Formats: sequence, C-alpha cells, structure tokens
Amino acid sequence: MTSKRNALFTAIALAILGLTIATVPTLLQQRAFAHAHTELAVKSEHITGKDVSMVVGHTGEPTYGAQPGIHDGKHNLEVLLSDAATKLPLTGASLKADKYYFDNIQSFNNATSVEDADQVVKNVTIAAVFGDPGHYMARQVMKPGIYGYHIYGNISYFGVADLPVDTTVFCKADNGNTTKFNNEGWSGGFGCTSDIKDSIFPSNASANNTTEDDNKTVSSTTLPESAGLAVADHRSVRS
Repeated sequence: MTSKRNALFTAIALAILGLTIATVPTLLQQRAFAHAHTELAVKSEHITGKDVSMVVGHTGEPTYGAQPGIHDGKHNLEVLLSDAATKLPLTGASLKADKYYFDNIQSFNNATSVEDADQVVKNVTIAAVFGDPGHYMARQVMKPGIYGYHIYGNISYFGVADLPVDTTVFCKADNGNTTKFNNEGWSGGFGCTSDIKDSIFPSNASANNTTEDDNKTVSSTTLPESAGLAVADHRSVRS
C-alpha cells in the first residue's frame, strides 16, 4: 500500500512539474503581450539566415496618464531583443530614442511629419535593465495622448556581428489609424495612453446623483428643519 501511495505522489509531482515547465514560456511571452514586433535581418560576411526579434512597447500595459492621487503615470518605454529563432536574449545593444507626442487624433491626422508632434524629445538613452538580459528601458511618466518612438543605434548579435537599427513605431489608438509614420515590418502594437478618469466606476456624475437622492431622503424624513443647510453643504462638496 505504501509503495502504491508513493508512486501516486510521484506521478502527481511529475505532472505538476511538467505543467510548470510548460507554463514558463507562456509567462515570459506575456511581458510582451501588448507590444509591437518586428524582425531585423543580420547582415554579415560570416553569418547568414539569422534574424533579430525586436519588441517595443510600454511597461504596465494598458497605459494611463498621470493623475494625482490616483495613478502615477509611470509606463516606461521598453525594448526586448532576442534571436528570432532561438529566443535567446541579446545583450550589449546601444540604443537611443526620439520620442514624439500628439495630444489627440486630430493633431496626429493633421501632421505631415513626426516633427509636427505637439512635443518632441530627442536622443533619449534606452538602457539595459540590470539582471534581465535582452531587456532595455527608458523611464518616463506619461499623460493621455499618442506616443511614437524613433529607435536607433546598434544591436550586437552575440558579439560576432553588429546590426544597425533605425526604425519608427507609434502606439495604436482606438479612435483612428496611427500607423502612417511607422516603418514597414511592424506587427501587433501597443495601445495609446488613456485618461484613467474614464475608467472610474461609478462615475462622478453617478456618485453625485446618489448623494443628491440620499440628501433628499434625509432632509424630508429626519431633518426637515435643516434641509437648506444640507443642500448648501452638498453644493460646496460638488464645487
């Protein structure tokens, strides 16, 4: 009986271990779930048929603009580099970014160049993340709007070949097409940054309606003599 029980426990343990191993790649892929992806061919006299996978997006997707007391708006620009075939991470890259921001889709549609952006910041370093090979990041605090990045520099292919990179990609908006400045080859995408107040539930209007109903009930049933004061206090809170 004991040997059968031990065999059962061993089988269960092996099944759990197998499930864990199978889940790890999925967990690693989730980090780049809401990101844009492209592949760059390694061009070298000594290496042929090799491609680099480049994934670009923001940390903490979906992204929301900073709102005091509610959300800090910290969603960093991140780049993930790996060998396209083996998924092995690529270290030693030297990357910079020019960042472009448009207030809204109308401003973006009116632009004929990325230089028409409402705000431009150039020559931002995308630094390697310590302890996480292949992961590069530039810290930033966001506000609602449309973000695009011109990423350029050099990627080291395991120290045996250098791959220059010069590409532009923009976030994907829900209310319009924001791909006109993207270089060819990008697939997938990362969302543009929303106003977190749009996600508040119940909304302020709903909360105010509830408060007004509650005040009316209290004023008419328990404190009729102070109804005027209650209404005045409620108006002060709303303003």
